[in-house]
Amino acid sequence: MSNPRPLPRALAAFLLLALLAALLPAPALADVFRIGDYDLQRGADPGTYELSVTIPEVLASNDPLGLPEGCRETGRERAAEGTVMRYTIGIACEGRLPADARIVTPWAVDGGTFSTSVSGTRVQMPLQTDGEALSLPLAQSVQRARPLPEIARYYTWQGVLHILGGWDHLSFVLCLCLLARGRFLLLLVTTFTVGHSLSLALAFFDVIHMPVPPVEAVIALSIAFMAREAIMVRADGVVSPAQRRREMAVVAGFGLLHGLGFATVLRELGVAPGERASGLLFFNAGVELGQLLFVCAVLAIMAIANALGQREPVRRAALYGAGIIGCFWAIERVAGFSLGMA
Repeated sequence: MSNPRPLPRALAAFLLLALLAALLPAPALADVFRIGDYDLQRGADPGTYELSVTIPEVLASNDPLGLPEGCRETGRERAAEGTVMRYTIGIACEGRLPADARIVTPWAVDGGTFSTSVSGTRVQMPLQTDGEALSLPLAQSVQRARPLPEIARYYTWQGVLHILGGWDHLSFVLCLCLLARGRFLLLLVTTFTVGHSLSLALAFFDVIHMPVPPVEAVIALSIAFMAREAIMVRADGVVSPAQRRREMAVVAGFGLLHGLGFATVLRELGVAPGERASGLLFFNAGVELGQLLFVCAVLAIMAIANALGQREPVRRAALYGAGIIGCFWAIERVAGFSLGMA
């Protein structure tokens, strides 16, 4: 029996690049995290309510709300504002509502913030989806204190969702994976983790304040910068001690910037006052877990590339792709910031 013919080198490289591309974002999309904002107020007449909803425009639909028995929609208005869609929905209910009455929303968000003053006292709370739906308490007026295991599950999962959907952060981590190997890679990833964990905490607790658009633009530039750094490294990965120190300092600085981006998402989740410390801790843990999963996936693909003798072609192609995407996002974000200031 003859031995199977090996894959042609060009085909092997193409297949590996396709696998690696699955870990990279489409250039037209950046950091996607689908958060809804919901506000419920009493209407002018008894038994009426007004629900205001803000969601990403890509999720917009006119599907009806799921309402308790005896309730119906009395009107709906919608308006697009930039990348979000705003709804104003009138609701009328007959009779006394049970304490567990809820509104089931039709939009596929990852989470949301809910504000209500139905009881006369304004309450704000974070909400999580139940399967694919997110429901709002219609009659509940006091925020329920959640046990620690529930808090841990919720915020850890939100952290994982954010990092795996945060393609700009993943692109930066990809550059780190293709810049260094072994212990030095571990050191760089640890430095990046320490940097963004520190700035995430400082920004979340309002110790430091930075405007979001410039931060997002510099995050995009950090991808292009690290892609260039990795391209300039020798194929065998050997770097001088001085170069290592320089790269660690650069990664630490960029880690601080990326942490500011994470803080923006954590604020959007509407963390309850009693959950601020635990929410920060578990959200950050989820970010690190998702980051670790991504690093393992990249290293596995590069191990296959190395076994097929295609490590360097795959590495350079991925870095050039990441650099181009980073430049595109930087231009897109700076342009958006400039238009917003006009």
